[in-house]
Formats: sequence, structure tokens, C-alpha cells
Amino acid sequence: MKSVGIIVNPAAGKDLRRLVAFGSTATHSEKINAVVRILRALAALGVSRVRIAPDPTNLGQRAIEASGEGLESMDAACLELPWLLGSRSDTERAAALMCEQDFGCILVLGGDGTSRAVASHCGDVPLIPISTGTNNAFPRMLEGTLAGMAAACVVRALAGEEALQRAPMLRLLADGEEVSHALVDIAVIDTLDSGALAVWEGHSIRELFLAQARPDSIGLSAIGGCLTPLEPGCGEGLHLQLGEVDDPGCTHVTAPMAPGLVVRVAVCECLRFTRRAAVCAREGVFAFDGEREMAIDNKRRWEVAYDPMGPRVVNVEQALALGIERGLFRDEILPRAQQQP
Repeated sequence: MKSVGIIVNPAAGKDLRRLVAFGSTATHSEKINAVVRILRALAALGVSRVRIAPDPTNLGQRAIEASGEGLESMDAACLELPWLLGSRSDTERAAALMCEQDFGCILVLGGDGTSRAVASHCGDVPLIPISTGTNNAFPRMLEGTLAGMAAACVVRALAGEEALQRAPMLRLLADGEEVSHALVDIAVIDTLDSGALAVWEGHSIRELFLAQARPDSIGLSAIGGCLTPLEPGCGEGLHLQLGEVDDPGCTHVTAPMAPGLVVRVAVCECLRFTRRAAVCAREGVFAFDGEREMAIDNKRRWEVAYDPMGPRVVNVEQALALGIERGLFRDEILPRAQQQP
């Protein structure tokens, strides 16, 4: 049986948007409790080995100790990978090691940025992204007990490929070479100063590329979701050109940019694309999944490529249904030959 990995971002849900919006804050205690629920569910369903990525606040070890009795049959410990900077690079290193050691599933507790860091280094290891961030377009609100149960179904080979889905993603190309990527959105912000990383001001966005656009999401992708939603699995991305709010020639969209922060933005042009779309802006800063990161070099040719074959994500409901169907929740697991088709 393969191991289960858990990666928790202790800083998720604590960025500057807390000062301008009314999002909930996931405290260290809440994150520890969520990991405890995951561990207990995994142990109850027979998972034998779990490793938790280390972090400066020692959330993983504290969760193991708080779990108390019930983990006797499971080897639960922190990953042998000391944290270095307490930053995204530690998350990336942990995901890469879990991939190298052929883990069966990784549960990620954080926001869009945390999921992005894990997805870039986890290879084909399936992910269960759990929302503990601010704007969560990629991870979803999911109870830890159910997440742990779904992970157990996957690693015990009772759900398998049937419960996995490929999430689309966006790749930023400079002169044809990939320089970065995003799971949800790539935006061009109308400023030459990266300043605070988080993006929440609609008037500063000049161009927006979306891998997903759902009406039930919050953040930059909500602009597309409130204008023209993308159906899951449609194989298309959205490219939006934004203008001034008082421009009568634009389509005006009201969208939730952050929890409790609903703003009006002007969309001048909206196009779907399946392969590559050129970046029209010649100056500004690129933001990936809601966080500013790099300035535009106007001497290079910039494009965004839509990739339908992003990270593998566990469909929790489907994984649980298959686990039930195949006997994981009964006293004895039926041999596969006896299972109903």
C-alpha cells in the first residue's frame, strides 16, 4: 500500500486581503484539528503510513500528538525533510520528495497558491486540495474526515483511476519557452511595482487568462464565472481584456473578488481559446493565481497556453462511492472478482 502525504501551509489565509475583505481566518488550531480528523479517518480505513511535511510552526507533529489513541496501527510521522525558509520552496521540496517516493495521494491544506506550488512538483501523484486560504478557486471547502476517507479509498486501490480527474492549467510562455504557470488564472496588473502580492482591486487588472470560470468561485476567476462560465472539462480557457469602469463600450460585470468584496469591472473583450493566446499588454506585472510575481519584459513575445492535462485531482464523492461499492466500509473487502460491475 502506498503512503499518504499531507502538506499544510501555516501562512495560508493570512494575506493582505484580510484588511480589505471579510474572509475567515484559518488559525493554527483549526489546521491542526483538520489534520487530526484526516489522520483518524485514514487510520480507521486501514492506511498504514502517513507523512506530513514539516513547517516552522510544527503543525504536523502537533497534530500527530493531538490525535491520541487511534493511530497505533499507523506509521504517522513528519517527512524527513527539514524546512529551510518557511516559504513556498519548502512546499515544493516536500511535494517533489513525495513524488520521488511514489506516494499514493497528497492532501493539501492551503489556498490557490499552495495548490499551485504542490502541483508544479507532485508529478502524477493525485491531489486532494482542501481550502484554508483566502480566495479558493482550486481547493474546495471539504471536511477533513471525508478527505481522509477519500484518500484511503485511493491508496487502497479501491477507487483508482476512475475517481481521478485532470485539472486544466495555464502556462506562461516567453518567446515560446515556459517561464511559469497557474492552476486558475494569469492576470496582467496595471502597475510596474509588484507591491503587495495579493490582487483584489478590479480596476488594476488589464488582461486576464482563465483555466476555469465558475459562478461559485471567489477571486479573479469569478469575473469570468459571472460573465460566461466554463463548463468543467470543456477543454477551453478564457481571455478577457478589461477597461475602465466608466467606459460605456464595455460589458460591466459584478463579481466577488474576495470574501465580502463584490466589485464592478469592465470587460472590453472576451474570447475562448484552446491552445495559445497572445498577451496584448506591453507593460505591467504578471499575477499567478491571484499573486503578483514578475514584471513584463516588453522585448519578449508573451503567450498563455491552455493545458487540459494538469495535475490529477481526486473526485472525493466518486472515490467514496467506489470505496463503498467495493467493500472498504464493510467488515470484509470482497475480492475484486466478486464485485458488481
